[in-house]
Amino acid sequence: MNSNLPEFTAHNILLPDGSKTRGDGEMLLSESNAWKSIEKTVNLFFPSSTIVRRNLKVVDLGCLEGGYAVEFAKLGFTTLGIEAREENVAKCNYVKERLNLSNLSFAKDNVRNLRNYGHFDIVLNYGLLYHLNDPISFLREEYECMNENSLLLLNTHFAPEKDVRYAMPLVNRYFWGPIQKRIKLFQTTQNYRLSRITENEGYRGRWIREWSKKISKEKKEKYLWASYDNDRSFWPCKKDLTRALHDVGFDHVFEQFDFTGDLWPDNYTFRFNRTMFVAAKGFKNLVR
Repeated sequence: MNSNLPEFTAHNILLPDGSKTRGDGEMLLSESNAWKSIEKTVNLFFPSSTIVRRNLKVVDLGCLEGGYAVEFAKLGFTTLGIEAREENVAKCNYVKERLNLSNLSFAKDNVRNLRNYGHFDIVLNYGLLYHLNDPISFLREEYECMNENSLLLLNTHFAPEKDVRYAMPLVNRYFWGPIQKRIKLFQTTQNYRLSRITENEGYRGRWIREWSKKISKEKKEKYLWASYDNDRSFWPCKKDLTRALHDVGFDHVFEQFDFTGDLWPDNYTFRFNRTMFVAAKGFKNLVR
C-alpha cells in the first residue's frame, strides 16, 4: 500500500499501480452488486457508444470518496462529483490524478448549489437524501436540473411506518437504543432512534438527529458521513417517498433489488430500511 494514500472509509478503488484504496480485505466497488446494479440500469436506458456518452452528463451528489463517479467516467460519461467536505474532496482528487480520466471532475461545494452546474442526464443520489431536512424540496431541485430523458438513481433510507421503539423517542434514545446497540437484543431491524411519525413538506416520515447543534465547525467537518448543514434530517416513509417522486414530476418510478448480496446482505432492505429507486424523467417513446 502506498504510504501517501489517504485513509479511505468507504470506496475501494483499484489504482493503476495495482494498489487499492481500502486494501485487499474488501471487495472493489467496481465489482460489487452496488455498482453492477447501477451499470445494468444505465445500459438499459442509454446507448453504449462512447461517442454518445461523452455528450451525456452525470452528477454524483455528495460523492464522498469518488468511487461511483470514477465508474461512471470509465463508462464514458462526462462526470462531475460534488462533495462538501475538504477531506473527502482530497481523496477524490487523489484518485482522479492517478486514474487520469479527462472526463472526470470534482467540485468542493454544497449539493444545494446544484443549479450552478447546469443540467444532467443522470443524477446519482446515493446515500445523500436521508441526510437532508427538506428531502422533497431537494428532489424537486434535482428534477429541475435534469434534461429530458434522464434518470435519477436514488439509494436511500426510508422511515418505517410502524415501529414500537419509536413511539417513545426519549426512552428509545437513552435506554432501549443503547442496550440494543451494545448487545443486539431482538434487533431484527436497525434501531436508528427515529422520532415519532410526523409530517414534513406534506409527507409522512420521521426525524433523525445528525449531530448536536453545540459542536464546533471543525468537529462537524470531521463527520465525513453526516449531513453538512442541518443538525437533523427527515426520512419519508416508503409510500410517501414514492408518491413524492411522482409528485415532483418523474414519469416512471421503479424499485431495484439486485444491489445487495455482497457488500450488503440480502436482507439489507428489511433490516436497514433502505432501498434503491430508479426514477425516469421522459423516456415516453423508448422503443427496444
